[in-house]
Amino acid sequence: MQKEMAEILVRTGPGTPMGNLMRRYWVPILGCDEIAEPDGPQQRVKVLGEKLLAFRDTEGKVGLIDEFCAHRGASLYFGRNEEGGIRCAYHGLKYARDGTCLEVPSAPQVCKQMGIKAYPCIERGGIVWAYMGPKDKQPAPPEVEWCGLPDSHVFVSKRFQESSYLQAARERVVIFE
Repeated sequence: MQKEMAEILVRTGPGTPMGNLMRRYWVPILGCDEIAEPDGPQQRVKVLGEKLLAFRDTEGKVGLIDEFCAHRGASLYFGRNEEGGIRCAYHGLKYARDGTCLEVPSAPQVCKQMGIKAYPCIERGGIVWAYMGPKDKQPAPPEVEWCGLPDSHVFVSKRFQESSYLQAARERVVIFE
């Protein structure tokens, strides 16, 4: 395979051909048990070249937002998951799971301009899935067979592998031949 073609196939960041394609589907992000408690600890996740933060808000709903605050770029990982959102540890801005800014302590009038990127999430089969593509093109939730099974019949695991998705998919095919 030529280097140019390999680059097109393995790069999945925003604005890349494969990144744009993969963002048109529901993407598995992490296990539901990794963010089990409302207002519990948030988790850093890197998906399709983006550094994001996953958390469960006070209502128990999952949020997936940009990891960095819109104000000074501080990591929200070091913030507090409290009362319906993540509060930045640097200047106290607070973000809801949909990325809207809920509070700016010293200047509430700028909340509307301080939103961050957020992606819709669903929970199916013990996995948090996110849709990262255009809002008007969001597909139906994934209908893989095991998503409809009771929790007692599903085992979710994950592994970290230093490779591109394409190499990992090739490896999985070889294993099951």
